[in-house]
Amino acid sequence: MKARDINATFNALFPEMDRTRPEAGWANVLLWLKNNPPAKRIQQYFGGGLFGGNLSGEQYDAIIIHLDTDIIEHESFINFARESYNYNISTGGDCEARAAEISAVIQIAADFNSMTQRDQSRHVPTPAVESTENWCVAAFHGQPENFELIRGNELTNRFMAALEMSESRSPQDQYTNVDKDNNRRKRFCERHAGGASRVISGCKQFASALDKLAAIQPTPS
Repeated sequence: MKARDINATFNALFPEMDRTRPEAGWANVLLWLKNNPPAKRIQQYFGGGLFGGNLSGEQYDAIIIHLDTDIIEHESFINFARESYNYNISTGGDCEARAAEISAVIQIAADFNSMTQRDQSRHVPTPAVESTENWCVAAFHGQPENFELIRGNELTNRFMAALEMSESRSPQDQYTNVDKDNNRRKRFCERHAGGASRVISGCKQFASALDKLAAIQPTPS
């Protein structure tokens, strides 16, 4: 955003995921949308005026709604979409198809159909293919690559190796799990923010979300 001369500030609008159920991060996002239906979201975050604005008095230009596409094959997610939205998840597919599937769920959960086109544009579905770890790997590595193709064990190994090397540690050959520690992730992202252009060129969905955000006209202060 800075490279486009946009001074952006990002704030989290819902609490961190339940640490006892880290796999349910997607459920927290969809629950937040349910508990904050369109009329409430628009008034509280976009409305301004006497009865608008959130508790801190800030007014937002957009809400980013992010989910990773690696949840597509999770049985709990498939069942939730079917039972809650009468929507049948299409598993598999290429990168674009997986991103489109997540975007479709977000649009249903956010109730795009009840919003004006203007308010729809201020809700930005942001699927990460396959996850935000792909973005981190892209920011770290200098060679051009379609980083959205990395999945499963390969993604775990490449992300953890990048994280370890970023901290001047020797990486292992294999890793079982991705370290989700927020502080480690924050340090990594701050250290490699200069690699944003590699994320843009190597992660199509990241670039698409950036374009959508940059196109939004800020609300006059």
